[in-house]
Amino acid sequence: MLFNFDEDGNPQVYSKVEDERNAMSLQYLVSHWAEAMEDMNAKSFNENINNIFEEEHEEEEEGLDENE
Repeated sequence: MLFNFDEDGNPQVYSKVEDERNAMSLQYLVSHWAEAMEDMNAKSFNENINNIFEEEHEEEEEGLDENE
């Protein structure tokens, strides 16, 4: 299976399989790969958001220490 973009940036997908069994195997593989990528992206997004909130919280605490 090949995922590609044309010269205008439109996604293209090419695939060739010998039989129905191979098509189903490929579908299974792509499905689980996509699910794994979604999980990885969600985890990365959550970590980035948590880091932002932690940095803001640390800045607020530093400001409180300076005012005392």
